[in-house]
Amino acid sequence: MICSLSTAFVGLLVCTSTFVAATEPSHGFAYFGNLKYPKDMAHFDYVNPDAPKGGTVRMAVVSTFNNLNPYVDKGILSVYMDPRIASAIYEPLMLASQDELASYYGLLVESVEVADDYSWVTYTLRDDAYWHDGEPVTVDDVVWTFEKIKAEASISWRSVYREIVALHRLGPKSFKFVIAEDAEKTPQLIIETAGFTPLPKHHWENRPFDETTLEPPLANGPYRIAEVEAGHKIVFERVPDYWGRDLNIAVGYYNFDRIEVLYFFDENVMLQALRAGVFDYYRDQNESTWATAYDFDGFRRGLFLKETYTMGTSYGMHYSLVFNTRREVFKDVRVREAVTLAYNFEWANRVYWHHGMDRNNSYFMRSGMQARGLPSEAELVLLEPFRGQVPERVFTHPVELPKNEPFGRNRETLRAADALLVEAGWVVKDFVRVHEETGEPLTFELAVSSGNHERMLTPFVDNLERLGIDAVLRRMENNLMVNRLRTYDYDATMRKLYTFRIPRPARIRGQFTSRYADRPNMTNYAGIENPVVDHLVEVIVAATTEDEMNTAGRALDRVLLWNFYVIPDGYPVGRKLAYWDRFGHPPLGVEHMNWTGFPMLWWLDRDKSARIDAALAGS
Repeated sequence: MICSLSTAFVGLLVCTSTFVAATEPSHGFAYFGNLKYPKDMAHFDYVNPDAPKGGTVRMAVVSTFNNLNPYVDKGILSVYMDPRIASAIYEPLMLASQDELASYYGLLVESVEVADDYSWVTYTLRDDAYWHDGEPVTVDDVVWTFEKIKAEASISWRSVYREIVALHRLGPKSFKFVIAEDAEKTPQLIIETAGFTPLPKHHWENRPFDETTLEPPLANGPYRIAEVEAGHKIVFERVPDYWGRDLNIAVGYYNFDRIEVLYFFDENVMLQALRAGVFDYYRDQNESTWATAYDFDGFRRGLFLKETYTMGTSYGMHYSLVFNTRREVFKDVRVREAVTLAYNFEWANRVYWHHGMDRNNSYFMRSGMQARGLPSEAELVLLEPFRGQVPERVFTHPVELPKNEPFGRNRETLRAADALLVEAGWVVKDFVRVHEETGEPLTFELAVSSGNHERMLTPFVDNLERLGIDAVLRRMENNLMVNRLRTYDYDATMRKLYTFRIPRPARIRGQFTSRYADRPNMTNYAGIENPVVDHLVEVIVAATTEDEMNTAGRALDRVLLWNFYVIPDGYPVGRKLAYWDRFGHPPLGVEHMNWTGFPMLWWLDRDKSARIDAALAGS
């Protein structure tokens, strides 16, 4: 018989007659298959177990902040204070392994037990987990935090745990998250609980939870905040008696004694400060500055490094121009393909991005779900029942967009586009593309809110004009763009189509399936209503192995791409790191690793650092 506690958290044991099978208690949880690392592992393979401790690292961001409380929508949160993306201050229940698809290992907890049907998950806290003031991390802290988030946190936080309806106390160290009966129970919900970050009840219960603050919080991670200068600087210092310093999952992590984060309002000013040695490290996401901003003495002398590394995991569709198929003009796939052919990515890559981008050829770029070559036998099993309902090229052609001349006028692709338009009934009369039956001109609006997108699409509009198409490029204020997106009031627009290593059921359905095509404020921007797409999405959601998920994902990728719902743009060739050569780091680009490892896996090389200091002092 399974016993649980009442949702009032009063410690009264209530036994039910419902039996739910569960896994054995484990030191971790894997979304698919088994964990790579045993409980008694020495360390993760991707770290340097002998990395020296000590020293200071200085990094910078173009941003500002006036708030350190991540649980409210008010104010501007420091980018390094959100426990969902940074765990230097706050410790989650479990730590994600960086070289596995989706595996988590106990951090605050020593064991996890999961119901076979994913209806609940039980955790047991470690005995030696402490807050920075020496108080132990308790089940009371976990329960109090859960209740506070559900009741008072921002909407984005409450939505994370929307389908987790209760947290039961099972004993002095154990507790159970319960999933809603009507929720779709998948391993993804278990992962949401793995990232749960308790707060110290004794610190927060006399402080307003729903207000901004610049008071450094009491936490339990490897670092604490030593200094705050609103809008300008945050300094983190390593906690020498950090409770988890001897855990095997912490070996090779948290090597710097001090991490300084500087905030700048202007990118040009920040880059000048970097070249002058005011700070050490910057992850550059601007292809133009990457190509032009670092030709200075430090770089020429080998003191300053530029490194590009290929990410080990999915990029998704980094950017694309989305056709709104709710509009009559884009209901014909031949029109969508013709307009796609008019976009000269190679020219834009040369002129705007200094060859710093690769073309997206997939909705799941750089993942196991990316379609490559012709369909495999396993993919054909999924696709054959729909032959005749999907473009024939799904079966006969690899997914690849034609390449254009980066210096030319892409005449061949424009001729192909013209042929498609004529086939679809759109002909040229007096230099204007009109429908041969109605005489209506082919015209549409490209809605953007970014100056970069406006600049990038201007030559595209010129190419469309050569085809006789009247395309209007309209840049609008951000607020207006948001409202238009919510109601799908656009003909075509630039969007990022995020995907993850493992697609979340709600997200992938919301992006691609018919049920969300006409619901306001969703992410099916193209208005896709395709029963084959609907079916393949459900196969992905129901997958019980990584191979099943990837096979269905590749089949879906082909169907989406050959229907030309979007014009794929580019994605960065790799992560671009610019830094003074003071550091050592493990190998970058480990499979599944979507992170530079900086600063948590890097370390100070004292000999290199002394060389840099001497050079800067003499400059």
